[in-house]
Amino acid sequence: MKNKKSTYVIVSISIFVALLHFVIGKDYQGFFKDFVRGYLIDILLPMNLYLLLQISLRKKISANKARVISAVFTFLFGISVELLQLYDIPIFGSTYDFLDIVMYGAGVLSGILIDLTLINKFEKQI
Repeated sequence: MKNKKSTYVIVSISIFVALLHFVIGKDYQGFFKDFVRGYLIDILLPMNLYLLLQISLRKKISANKARVISAVFTFLFGISVELLQLYDIPIFGSTYDFLDIVMYGAGVLSGILIDLTLINKFEKQI
């Protein structure tokens, strides 16, 4: 990242996602309980992984290559986790759900959207 603001934004998002993960926990009973417990983290964690990969990859390769590599890696990682769960190998969860894969895709797309709007704006300020 050329602009430190970009890194600060990504780290702030990461801290928020981590805190939200701990606040929600397994016993969350609040608003939109089923969505929050079942799918929100499946959106936020891939988004966060995509953005964190941007910090490290852009030091070595162009922004466009970093975007493609991060998006593909993050989505394939999510699919791998779900396939392992399908075959009763519990990793980062224990229940296979096709909608989790859809949420991983939504998370990667959210990360790309943040990257192309907010992060790109900061990077052009230099």
